[in-house]
Amino acid sequence: MLGSFTFILHTHLPYVLRHGKWPHGSDWLSEAVAECYLPILGALERLDSEGLSPRISMDFSPVNLEQLADPAFADVFTAYCDEKILAAEKDFKLFGTNGESQFRPLAKMWREFYSNTKQKFQGEYGGNVVTGFRRLAQRGVLDAMTCGATHGYFPLLLKDANIRAQIQCAIATHEKHFGMKPRGIWLPECGYRPRYPWSPQVGPREYRLKQEERAGVEELVAEAGLEYFVVDGALTRGGVTVPPYQPQAKKLREKYLREFGATGERPFEADPDRSLAEIYRVDSGAPGGLANPPAVFSRDPHSAIRVWKAEGGYPGAAAFLDFHKKHYNSGLRYWRITGPKVDMGDKLIYEPARTQEDIELDAVDFVSLVRDELTEHFASRGTTGIIAAPFDTELFGHWWFEGPRFLESVMRQLSASDDIKLSNCTEAILDHPPTRTITLPEGSWGEGGRHYVWTNKEVDWMWDVIYPMEDRFLKVLKELAPPPFQGGDHRPRWGVVDPTLQCILKQAARELLLLEASDWQFVISTQGAIEYSKGRFEEHRAFLAALLDMAERYAAGYGLTEEDTDILEASSVKDRPFEKIDLGWWM
Repeated sequence: MLGSFTFILHTHLPYVLRHGKWPHGSDWLSEAVAECYLPILGALERLDSEGLSPRISMDFSPVNLEQLADPAFADVFTAYCDEKILAAEKDFKLFGTNGESQFRPLAKMWREFYSNTKQKFQGEYGGNVVTGFRRLAQRGVLDAMTCGATHGYFPLLLKDANIRAQIQCAIATHEKHFGMKPRGIWLPECGYRPRYPWSPQVGPREYRLKQEERAGVEELVAEAGLEYFVVDGALTRGGVTVPPYQPQAKKLREKYLREFGATGERPFEADPDRSLAEIYRVDSGAPGGLANPPAVFSRDPHSAIRVWKAEGGYPGAAAFLDFHKKHYNSGLRYWRITGPKVDMGDKLIYEPARTQEDIELDAVDFVSLVRDELTEHFASRGTTGIIAAPFDTELFGHWWFEGPRFLESVMRQLSASDDIKLSNCTEAILDHPPTRTITLPEGSWGEGGRHYVWTNKEVDWMWDVIYPMEDRFLKVLKELAPPPFQGGDHRPRWGVVDPTLQCILKQAARELLLLEASDWQFVISTQGAIEYSKGRFEEHRAFLAALLDMAERYAAGYGLTEEDTDILEASSVKDRPFEKIDLGWWM
């Protein structure tokens, strides 16, 4: 046996339910369910039903789980599928009259795709796709990980209390939906910061002048009882980060290179004594050392680049469905990529039957690469290794329509392999127990390996807003909270008993978590839905500021005004994840 391999899929979307539909809003979530989550779920179920013992690790961001399980989303998704079915039917009729009859089989394909998707969603999963993933987790197929509550970027949050709240909310939400505590956590954007006297490099000047000893992220992970997380391979072994390629990140890459030059920022210091095929424990200097330092899986750049690479990566094959070209009548896609630099007007018709051979060849190549890497590790170290391949879940199905079938083909081949074990992170730690504890530098898997995506000139102003709001929330909570008392289960409980004040502060906590989401900086930096992101950010800021003002007035003995009641109701209707939010998470 040479070692093990695991896919790690990062499953996250920002909170878009009740915040618009198209082009920015709930259609994002519906697209992900139809094109990614359900096809991947179906692939895993097929492999499992055939007795092939598929294994995979997937994290589900808590804010995504809350949307997927919201009864309102079941209606939203059903309506979305109905719209797509109707659009395909209209195309089918159009192609019969406009001389484009060659597209009619594809229109029929789309009608069947969305009809089957709707039927499976409503039937097998009862309108909640999380149900299917929960079954796989209970069967041991899926190692279901968690993430930061709203994908807040841990290295830049103002206080350890803000990170703790993101983690504690994550665990509680995961337990609610999966019926078990997660073993591992995906650090949002793979963002890591070790212990050191920290001061923010962005935000208002008064905050940048203050320095505070901050716990390493691994300390907060261990404190919460989580056992492992994932980082970019450049943080573990050094060198240059290979940023995860996504079609919407091309402009970001160009902007980054203009700012830093062709070589980018300085590479991380190399440590040839470390291997990316080895699991380590991490401790950056907790006082007295950590009793149970969490394990860390390192992103393998070689397998990543085969998939993410803009030109020459698997998703760019000529036969695969083109993501960008859509029909004017319906928005459905009928063309194949055709070639790396083929003009939109010259794209050829998509031929689904031609894609399977490419998928199988890509899977064979991928497995061969994994085998070569594990062989090299065994030859140099004398031990078996583990190759971890983390990707955004949206790549498989949304950006790359054939992606779920690629995953299935790779897992099918590895299930039949005699020398590579298809695994997940929890099993891999048992098979390859870490024997060394290391330190890691600060960084992420984003462009440049550091914080550029979330701290560039287009988004720095956001931290001028976030830091004062984080600071004010913690101060208001401290001022209005009596000393914690012991609950019936002997855990400290936050002491406010006034139900109205609790309601106000809990909604403020939701708005703070949503304000902290790293998505707003990411979308602006990648030149995506810029105005939508700015608007969402401002709305959460305004709600949070109004709710904190309201809480202070109410605690001082003033009743709620009609305007107060309207604001509380409006924010509670629009922003309603984390029903059982606990203010003690910040205390």
